Amino acid sequence: MHSNMKLGRVSGIEVGLHYSWFIIAGLIVFSLGQHFRQIHPGWSATEIWIAAFLTAALFFVTLLLHELAHSLVAQKRGLKVRAITLFALGGVSQIQDDAGDAKTEFWVAIAGPIASLMIGLGCLGIALGLGWHRSTEPQTAFTGVLVWLGYINISLAAFNMIPAFPLDGGRVLRSILWAVTNNQVRSIRIASGVGQVVAFLFILDGIWRFFSGDGLGGVWIAFLGWFLLEAAKASYVPVKTMATGTRGSGPATAYPTMQQSDGNVVKEST
Repeated sequence: MHSNMKLGRVSGIEVGLHYSWFIIAGLIVFSLGQHFRQIHPGWSATEIWIAAFLTAALFFVTLLLHELAHSLVAQKRGLKVRAITLFALGGVSQIQDDAGDAKTEFWVAIAGPIASLMIGLGCLGIALGLGWHRSTEPQTAFTGVLVWLGYINISLAAFNMIPAFPLDGGRVLRSILWAVTNNQVRSIRIASGVGQVVAFLFILDGIWRFFSGDGLGGVWIAFLGWFLLEAAKASYVPVKTMATGTRGSGPATAYPTMQQSDGNVVKEST
């Protein structure tokens, strides 16, 4: 996944956007506008769209922070990070080398979900400090933005911990298997197999939702399942390469973070 628009560098890591990001950004702004209009009929049109644009912008900032957590921990553990790209399905950190040990794999993989969880709890904590109560809807646009960001980041952390390789949860599973079996090839093979099963269940769930009336939502979940299935299958290539004792110059290790088309993490965020 290569970026079409370069945004700059953070700690030597190139940050960019794929062209598909602009499509999903527009959909998220529109969806949030409709959401705020429904739950806050007293808000003016200006308040609604300012809140929608601000929330969408901050969401992508938090998504970038999720990816930066992966990348900065990877650098700390001696791995070279090529780039971070935000695209339609979320974000991906392109780490040039695979982890050399189970401990490195674990900490690099779990860093993103931990960052998202901390951001989510922080946003909700600030909202509570401003007078928001969990049993009520936010009364101001600013509090509404904080609450939405809080819940979406917590959901993002939870979704990306699903053991579907190559999501963060799948890589955490791989690291645990690697530590237990002391066999990297076997741990990748098992994690990839689990990832394919989970991806297939996503596809079935999406099809069921589509024919149950949830048209766009069902198609999106099925598409996510297909994306994860192809990614999990692709992980068999390095498994076969390592098993035969050869090395290649394949693509960088990717730590993808998934989201739903309306900005909500699939429930299932990554």
